[in-house]
Amino acid sequence: MKDKDMALRVAGVIFLLVAIMHLLRLLLRVQISVAGIHLRLYVSLIGFVVALLLAIWMFAACKK
Repeated sequence: MKDKDMALRVAGVIFLLVAIMHLLRLLLRVQISVAGIHLRLYVSLIGFVVALLLAIWMFAACKK
């Protein structure tokens, strides 16, 4: 396996873990506050979609 492929796979796994964490926040309806400001759940929806798309992109790039 090439170093480039390994780096893409590691990045894909990291993005996938981030996507899973966002999905868990959505399903469990966990409230998060940053500096006293409550983040709405739709922020995690956006984060889930973006992280999932990045993970898919990384895994697709290492197959080429």
